[in-house]
Amino acid sequence: MYLSVIPQQRSKKNRMYIRESYRVNGVQKKRIIEDLGFVEDYLEIYDDPVAHFREIAKQRTAKKNYLNEEVEIKVRIHEFLDKQKIEKADFSNRKNLGYIVISYFYHKLRLNQFINSNKRSTDVKFNMNKVFQMLVYSRIINPDSKLGTYNNKELFFESMDFDIQHVYRTMDYLFQWRSNLIRHLNNQMQKQFKRDTTLMYYDVTNYYFEIDDSKDMKQRGVSKEHRPNPIVQLGLFMDDMGIPVSYRLFEGNTNDCLTLQPNMQTIKDDLQIKDIVVIADKGMMTGDNRGNILINHNGYVISHTIRGAESEMKAWVKKQDDYTYLEVPEKEQRYEKIKKGRCPTESNSTPTVKMKSRFYPTKINVKNKDTGKITKVLINERQVVYYSQKFADKAKKDREDALNKAQNFVNSGSTSVMNNYGSNKYVKSDIITPDGEILSKTKSIKTYFNQEKLEEDESLDGYYVICTNVIGLEPGEKPMKYKSKFLRDNYFKLNKPVSDIDIIEMYRGLWEIEETFKITKSFLNFRPVFHNKKERIEAHFLSCFVSLVITRLIEQSVESKWSTLQIIESLQKASGSEFEDNIYLFDYYDDILEEFDKKLGTIFKRKYMTRGDLKYIIGKMKKH
Repeated sequence: MYLSVIPQQRSKKNRMYIRESYRVNGVQKKRIIEDLGFVEDYLEIYDDPVAHFREIAKQRTAKKNYLNEEVEIKVRIHEFLDKQKIEKADFSNRKNLGYIVISYFYHKLRLNQFINSNKRSTDVKFNMNKVFQMLVYSRIINPDSKLGTYNNKELFFESMDFDIQHVYRTMDYLFQWRSNLIRHLNNQMQKQFKRDTTLMYYDVTNYYFEIDDSKDMKQRGVSKEHRPNPIVQLGLFMDDMGIPVSYRLFEGNTNDCLTLQPNMQTIKDDLQIKDIVVIADKGMMTGDNRGNILINHNGYVISHTIRGAESEMKAWVKKQDDYTYLEVPEKEQRYEKIKKGRCPTESNSTPTVKMKSRFYPTKINVKNKDTGKITKVLINERQVVYYSQKFADKAKKDREDALNKAQNFVNSGSTSVMNNYGSNKYVKSDIITPDGEILSKTKSIKTYFNQEKLEEDESLDGYYVICTNVIGLEPGEKPMKYKSKFLRDNYFKLNKPVSDIDIIEMYRGLWEIEETFKITKSFLNFRPVFHNKKERIEAHFLSCFVSLVITRLIEQSVESKWSTLQIIESLQKASGSEFEDNIYLFDYYDDILEEFDKKLGTIFKRKYMTRGDLKYIIGKMKKH
């Protein structure tokens, strides 16, 4: 067998055929064994397609001569796979095809154009786009260290012709291009997916290092995974679709609440994002942060601790005569919208909640950056209190262990000081004489259960207060010219009605960012971090950030019908083995892959595919 390359006059391309010579009645003839398509179409896969397929032809001839007989394998080339379940994908001697879903969004976001465009200003000769593709694809399909990723670069049906030093050199350039790349992503999200950055969710997590050396960013701090290793803090902004917008790294010993203002400045300077509503939990919203949000004419939605609140707020929360009862269908308890419903006395069939709100002037403590002096500043605020019996039951159950420890300590008659966070507040001690007189110095100690404290805590179970400066259009009010407007009385007005339920729904969206952090740690393996230099650390998290954006887009493309883990496992299992020259056998298909076939036009259903089939579908996923 041999390779034949025929120029085509119309297309100006070169078509390749594998041909074979044979004899009939002593007359030599030639026949086409396979039409491989155009040379130009393989340039993305092989550095030299002609040399590659010439070698394939030689191998086929050698194999045929060795067997000294013609072997014909007949398969139904368009046979479909049955849906099946396998326990674990085996990547040994296999190639993954599931990555083409990642490739679809990689190219839809024009990441290839960004890398290639920026490469032109360098003296780099190797294919940087291929390096970045490998980093992004592998982070989702088979996360590993950079060296481990490089060693498995042949996992995909594409040529990855570069060396390990090219990987690290690409990372150095990624560090330089960080701001531009995040800006490019945001622009593409706005253009391709109609991103709206009015609501911006914010939270902080941290990732640990494998290197036990506290230096620069790597500092020991409060690890959210309770590890002793050095960590780095990551503050993340996410839009209301659950797609990450921007992030920033901080030293591991940085307090969470100190990361918000620098991150807000970053999205304002780098992404020109302004007029936003920042949604964060109560630990993030200090007086300084709230003051900064108002100074920059933005909005906020935060939760407020009730047990640590002033007596006036507690009294308002406990006052029952002005609550409105609402109904939440059980299946919608966590994620779906709250709906107005009946008073719980009318029906016990579905869980109910109640709520009320008020506009109230509030004092916040703001620190002067120059003098360090703390000043109380009066601001206007909208406060929404929300009660759920489900949350109240959970609070009661969570308190049981602390109550048992406190009661056991009192029953023991111990005169020592109880040192157990969560339980000691339910133990009260008096210093008394044998006659019962309270003294200023210890003579004997009597401990007893603090029933008053328990009753106070129980009276606040299930209540949550959300504080905000966000308001909306009044009934009958004409729409504004802009999406939002910051008013003189420090309220942030949206160009639509904003009910109390809307405020609660805004805040409840925070679960998405918590879920996102779980994805980064459980499935994409952002940590442990193996890098030491700041530039490489930044580049590592940039490639991870891009992988995270694509992962979330993949979820949304199938309407979040399956979990991240289920989707990633299906893409991992969409792998095939070459069982005969030019033909690959695929052995896995499920509902998720079927959905991608429908939504994106993939062909995971095919049981057999030739190299031509693979070339076609790989190329199809890159065309947008």
